[in-house]
Amino acid sequence: MWFLLRIIFAALMYLAFKEARMNAQINPMYGDLSNAFWVAVVVVLAFANGIVWAPYLAEKMSDPLTGGTIDAEFKQDKGLILKAARWFQMRGQHALARWFCFVEAVRRPWLPAAYVMGLENAKPGSWLEKVYATEVFKFNNAQNCLKAFETLKRHGIDPRPHANPGVNLVLISQEREIKERPANLEVPAAP
Repeated sequence: MWFLLRIIFAALMYLAFKEARMNAQINPMYGDLSNAFWVAVVVVLAFANGIVWAPYLAEKMSDPLTGGTIDAEFKQDKGLILKAARWFQMRGQHALARWFCFVEAVRRPWLPAAYVMGLENAKPGSWLEKVYATEVFKFNNAQNCLKAFETLKRHGIDPRPHANPGVNLVLISQEREIKERPANLEVPAAP
């Protein structure tokens, strides 16, 4: 829909601009009102173009800055296996949930939902936790990659560098130590 509106408004603006230019060349002395009309049409179409193009251009410009932290979140899948895993997780049966997640991860390894849910349900220190953390770290969501990194650190594995530079920045920022606040400097009173 937006794509169609972008094409239509851009074409209309081009035609209106062309008409205004042609009218200005044909009637340079007497085309004041018609020239003003076409300029007004171009201005209105420019606003319409701005409305339909702004979301697209904003997304393209801000994606390199914020992509790793916001757009890599997985969507809830409607598959029966993940629904069953979620159901077992809600009921506190984490062993069944993690094995259903394992089956789903084998079925569709390109989707992160099974790995993330499996990491949440895996026993700390287990082989399955390490496998889930390794796979979660491959996806681009910074929050999930941070959880996976901490888990892999407990297992003695450093999986860096990540393919996404935004995730690498998050990991580096977590390693920085907070500097202590310097002591207050006593200043003598002014004479």
